[in-house]
Order: sequence, then C-alpha cells, then structure tokens
Amino acid sequence: MVLGIGGFSGGSKGGPVYDIEVNEGSVNMRRFAKVANERAENGYRMAHVYSQDRNTIVVWERTG
Repeated sequence: MVLGIGGFSGGSKGGPVYDIEVNEGSVNMRRFAKVANERAENGYRMAHVYSQDRNTIVVWERTG
C-alpha cells in the first residue's frame, strides 16, 4: 500500500496483484491521468476509486 500527499505512483511491472494508494487532499488530475497511463503500461487497471473525508483511495489490479 502506498500512502501519499498529492501524488500517486506509476507502479511496477510484475508487482502485487492488488495495489492500494491513498492520497490525502486534492488530486492533481493531470498527474493522476499520467499515472493511470503508466499503470496501464505496467499491466494494471483501475479497479476501484473511493473518496472519504477528502482522501482518495485507488485500488489498482494487475491484469498481466
């Protein structure tokens, strides 16, 4: 699990089947779109996105 403020990571090929990231505060959509594309290139899909108390929780699922 990755915990961060203001950012997400692009993940790595062959990583865990599920990867969970929690972002505190607002999300930079340009950065989020870039990371989502990096995740797709690394074999992940965005399985779920939750929002709770100004936190964004993203569950990535490895597909490859």
